[in-house]
Order: sequence, then C-alpha cells, then structure tokens
Amino acid sequence: MKEVWLSGKVSKVTHQKSNNPAQLYLLRLDSKRSRRSISSTLKLIANALGHVSIQDCPWEKVRRIHVIAIKEKLLQSGFSPATINTYLCAIRGTMHEAWTLGLIDSEDYMKIKDVKSVKGSRLSKGRALSEAEVGKLLQSCKSDDSKKGGRDLAIISLLYGCGLRRAEIVSIDVEDINWTENTIKLVGKGNIERVAYMPDSTALYIKSWLNKTRGTQPGALFTRIRRWDYVTFERLSDQAIYNILLHRQKIAGIEKCSPHDMRRTFGTRLLDMNVDIITVRDAMGHVSVNTTQKYDKRGTRRLKEASKLMSKE
Repeated sequence: MKEVWLSGKVSKVTHQKSNNPAQLYLLRLDSKRSRRSISSTLKLIANALGHVSIQDCPWEKVRRIHVIAIKEKLLQSGFSPATINTYLCAIRGTMHEAWTLGLIDSEDYMKIKDVKSVKGSRLSKGRALSEAEVGKLLQSCKSDDSKKGGRDLAIISLLYGCGLRRAEIVSIDVEDINWTENTIKLVGKGNIERVAYMPDSTALYIKSWLNKTRGTQPGALFTRIRRWDYVTFERLSDQAIYNILLHRQKIAGIEKCSPHDMRRTFGTRLLDMNVDIITVRDAMGHVSVNTTQKYDKRGTRRLKEASKLMSKE
C-alpha cells in the first residue's frame, strides 16, 4: 500500500507536535501496543494521502471524499471488515482531535464521522491446543536443565492455566502475587484491574522459579537470562514471550502456536468444562461476552469430529 490512492495529494504543511491531531489521538490510547498498532495504521493512511509520515500529513485538509476513497481502496484490496473498520476508527479519532483543536469545522467533521463502517466478518484466526500439545510444551521446559527451563515452564503454565495476555505476563511484579490465595493482581487491556487465580501447578512452577533461580526480591517476576545462564533483573518484553513460546513449540515438535492461542485454549477449556460464559469473560478480562465468544474453538473441533464420522460411511 505504498502507492498514492487518491488522484491528488493533500498539500503539505508543517505541523508542530503540540497541534498534530494524529499524535494527540495516539496519546489518548491506553496501551503502548495500541499506540504502536494505530501509529502504523495512521502512517499507511498518510501514505495513501501522498505523504511520508503522520507528522507530515496535513490532517486538517482531509475531507469526506478522502475517507471514502481510502475505504473503497481497502475493500477492493480484499481487506477484512475488521481491518477496514480499524482504519476508519483511526481516521475518526484523528479528525475528532482536529475538530477539538479548531483545525476543521463541525460540518466537515460530522461528514467524516458519518462514513459508515463495513459490515461482515471473517473466520477468527488462531487455534486452541490439545491437552497433548500443552503437555509436550511443558515437558520441553521440564527437560531443560538450564535456568531458562524453569522460567519458561512458569511462563507457559501461566499462559495455559490463567489465559493471560503476554503484555500482562511481563507486567507482573513479585509483589503482585498473593501466595495465601494463589492470586495475581493484574492491570489488563483498557486499564482494567482484575485478579487471576492460579492453578496449584502454576503456583508451584512460579515458586520454583523464584526460589531456585530468580530470588524473591521485589521487581519484575520474569526477567531476561543472558548467555551462560546469567540471570538479570531486566523485565522481559512481550515480544520475548512470543519468542519463548516459538522456541518451545519447535522443541516440542508441535504445530506453530502463539501466546494468544494459549489464551484461546484457556477460554475453550473453561467452556468445555461447562463454566458459564460470564465467569469465563471475567477470567479473561473481557468487557463484553461477544469478545469471549470469539475465543470459543469448540465449534471447530465439533466440525472436525463430524467430518470424521461422515468419512466412515
């Protein structure tokens, strides 16, 4: 999407950071990950308008016709409704800031705001792991005599046993854990605080990581381990959680999986056990039950089982 989608460029003007509506919109977002994601989206929108960066783009000159042109190009390029609506949301948020700053008038803002979202959906990505696959992942850690083995075992057990997001895992401090109740205090997506209850096995793996390797000092629960098994107190990044799982998946010899697949596995497992969806919603830190339903992979498994039955006929 590097080409200019519109027939004419919006003329360039210089902006100060203090009155750039796109940057102000990014500052309103709750999480660093959201800012990174939407920043990339806004950069692509700026490119579509014929400009190099969000700082370079004169957002106050964007009009309804530009938004419709971007929406139409995305539709023609085969983007999913969810992706297109993310683009439209980013534009609306930026133009709201432009209106707040007095850079555009109410009429132009309302015309942009009135551009309709795209209806429809696509099959959700990702999968839920089988119990056998989870067992192989855990075993790949247990078989590792290095200090990373104990750390990774605790991390994967948290992914599976509590369904935490990778950003939530790396944000945990030792002092966030209540050992009496086996709970962890978290601040999740949307700046929502909640408590996660650890299975006994997960609590045991974390205690082992602390007592045998990391130590019980306050600070980041999961830290970086350098070469020669040198344990630091540097907090892991959320990308590190992805890399750890990828490494363990290769050792375990299972199909590729992501930290979010472990989260899907957690949600599906609870629903399989007939836990009511409201409880599952709360355990996963969702605001809406509709979001929780997207993590339910039982239907996919039932379709596979039905197909196998038909093949026996």
